[in-house]
Amino acid sequence: MPESERDPALLTTLREAMVTAVTDEKPAVRTAGPAGAARALRAGLTDRTPLSPAERHLLTEWLDRLADDA
Repeated sequence: MPESERDPALLTTLREAMVTAVTDEKPAVRTAGPAGAARALRAGLTDRTPLSPAERHLLTEWLDRLADDA
């Protein structure tokens, strides 16, 4: 394609489309601040963790308290 017919914005548009296609655009935290972060961490907390059951229980209690503090 002759240089006079090239669209310089095409490369930027293509790059952004590629990044969007391979990344998740949804934020992990929907609500800004500690409450939103606590909800996101709580949602990701599973039984498969290096924490002991007592530590997991305590962490869950703290995250629940922070999440309710919105």
